[in-house]
Amino acid sequence: MQSYKKGRRWEWKVKKQWEKEGFLVYRSAGSKGAADLIAIKDGQVWLIQVQVNRKPSHQKIQRLLDEALTYGAFPVVVVWDSKKRQLDTILLRGDDT
Repeated sequence: MQSYKKGRRWEWKVKKQWEKEGFLVYRSAGSKGAADLIAIKDGQVWLIQVQVNRKPSHQKIQRLLDEALTYGAFPVVVVWDSKKRQLDTILLRGDDT
């Protein structure tokens, strides 16, 4: 349960960061979908997968890419690296699998 709480906490932090940048952000709480967050700005939709201390698996990336392609959204992975104390935002492309 501890890893769930840590992941949830980072989802909220990322949500607040994107909201500060002018996005409307929805969190899909308890979801097992491809995206943890859905962000909207200027008519564009961003599907965001938040990870803590590791990049998502190939399967998760492919699922995120597939859903983004289906719905015309931008797929994004945000990774918190606690060792580096750094937040990395990665905009995926179709060749990132």
